[in-house]
Amino acid sequence: MRAGTEVNNESTLILGHRGFKGPLENTLPAFRRALLYADGVEFDVRVTGDGKLVAHHDEGFWSDGLFYRINGLSLRELRSIHPLGKLVPRVEDIFRTFRNSFFDADVKEPEAVEPLLKLVERFSVAGRVVFSSENPGIVKALLRECPDCRVGFSIVGYSSLVWIPRLKGLYSLHVPIDAVSYVGYRTFVTLLEALRKRGLRIYLWNYRMNELEWAPRLWRFADALILDNPVWVKKGFYGYGALFGGDTYDELGIR
Repeated sequence: MRAGTEVNNESTLILGHRGFKGPLENTLPAFRRALLYADGVEFDVRVTGDGKLVAHHDEGFWSDGLFYRINGLSLRELRSIHPLGKLVPRVEDIFRTFRNSFFDADVKEPEAVEPLLKLVERFSVAGRVVFSSENPGIVKALLRECPDCRVGFSIVGYSSLVWIPRLKGLYSLHVPIDAVSYVGYRTFVTLLEALRKRGLRIYLWNYRMNELEWAPRLWRFADALILDNPVWVKKGFYGYGALFGGDTYDELGIR
């Protein structure tokens, strides 16, 4: 699938993790750069004190030695105090600017559910959005408020696993590549295959692993790769023929 189309379950989506992880993550410049190489972007959704939805990963930020919570500031105050200033985007700015792209909206707060669903309807992007959250309560709320939406559950530790059978109607599981360091490559692949046989899409994301090493090895077991640096897809993966060669690093003799 390329940007501008609906979800295609027969190919692997490439999404920029917060656009590009780094100093400008979760900003329009980061999303714009990511979309030169990716099908879409993943971004985090939080609510300001005056009810505006913004893309921001953490619940707050430091500025001039003081910590500020996103939900304690108006949008104007946030953009005045935040180190990135006006680069902190509203979610509606993302949908408006990149309306033909694919989105993974990672919902961080229960208060964001209803206004986010309204924005998705307003911009007519429901066919290109997967909603995800590591919070089972938020996932339940999304499934309840929009039964036809694509809703994913993010795995962040062993405690997440008990929720998988309890969350009926899931579209996808968002699994950290880092799990391979705990259970081993073969076991991890077996788990991914078992989950896909249950009808769940697998969205792989990265916390602290080497993407360039692991993403090519796991490519064919995922429906989407959420990458910190999607440039590597074009400059790294394609060079090894990962799309067609299967477990590329095994073929190169690297274990």
